[in-house]
Amino acid sequence: MEFSAAVVKKDESTFVVVIVKRDVLENDLLISEAVKVFSKFFPLMPVVLMAQNFRGDGIYHGPEELVRLLDKVKPEDLSWKTYQVGN
Repeated sequence: MEFSAAVVKKDESTFVVVIVKRDVLENDLLISEAVKVFSKFFPLMPVVLMAQNFRGDGIYHGPEELVRLLDKVKPEDLSWKTYQVGN
């Protein structure tokens, strides 16, 4: 499995933003599963899921205070890293 994520340190918070397909953010069950999976890779950090709308703006799902912090940040300004897991 391969995924892209950015560890964000903003104000007094450190958390991870993980890119998912927009369909994931439209389904509560998929949101729960994605958070559970990515929490295993970043066990000490809150997880925020991100997809993009048709303009490329970030659509976020996660703890409200962290989503508010991200509303002022463009996705391209985050330090993305690609993670390879398994084969």
